[in-house]
Amino acid sequence: MAASIIDWLTSPELRAAAKKQFEEDTKEIKYFSLLPPGAKPPVDLNHEMMEKYRPVMRKFYLNKKAEFNSVHPAL
Repeated sequence: MAASIIDWLTSPELRAAAKKQFEEDTKEIKYFSLLPPGAKPPVDLNHEMMEKYRPVMRKFYLNKKAEFNSVHPAL
């Protein structure tokens, strides 16, 4: 499975073919949200718990901006 993913990641032609196939397979399927219109996320759901544990979690915060390589070094 990993080799297949590497092939897919390194082959623009394979990705284009997969996208085309996906579009063909799903052209009859219409997207619709399962949430009712106007639904609001419960942003304060865990407010009390976060206030309790945030000071303890601070020691695990990154002190600098994360950097990501655009190409995996093994490729």
